[in-house]
Amino acid sequence: MFSKLFSWLKKERLEEWAKKLCLMVLEKMPDEYSVYREELNAGIIGRIIPDLHSVPCRYNVFFDTSVSEKYERRSEPYFNLKGIVLSNTNTSNIEFSICFARGLFAGFSLSTKEKIDLTNLQVNVENVQKVLQIEKLPEDFWKEFQSIHEKYPQINISEICQVNLDGRCIYHLFDIGDGDFVGFEMSNGFVKVCHDDSEIISNIPNLDEYIAMAE
Repeated sequence: MFSKLFSWLKKERLEEWAKKLCLMVLEKMPDEYSVYREELNAGIIGRIIPDLHSVPCRYNVFFDTSVSEKYERRSEPYFNLKGIVLSNTNTSNIEFSICFARGLFAGFSLSTKEKIDLTNLQVNVENVQKVLQIEKLPEDFWKEFQSIHEKYPQINISEICQVNLDGRCIYHLFDIGDGDFVGFEMSNGFVKVCHDDSEIISNIPNLDEYIAMAE
């Protein structure tokens, strides 16, 4: 599904493009944001999945936990930088926002699903605004997750995020290799999402086998 809508990714991995783009933006920001540039250069982006149903288009980050564990600062708030505008020789006035959570780079949004050519990219941060957020996953999910985490404490809470695929709400739990991940759906329990075609496999009775694959 991603390859059909983002055919340009065949030439450049999405993660590489996202890293370059976000570094170009953060280089325009004050020194207080240098730690986020450091995170990106250290490889915090394990994988990126676009939320194709969101407007603007949100790019969700799944961390490389070896990096996120080093930089995570749980006392830090959730916030967005908004009001950033991108332009190049082909396009102009593309709205860009970048998200942070608990001291970590956590994703970004664009007002277009089209590829942004990073050649000669102009980044305008004159009207940037820092917007504090209280981003919480739904309470009904957290109630379910408490019992899951008691049985599977290996699950890194900082890896959990909500992903919308074909209109279905999946809570990402952990990666299992080759771009696949195990998630939780409120109506179907544990599910496996295959990266290549975004197939969702339901009715996973338990996570034991997949936990072993992730270790």
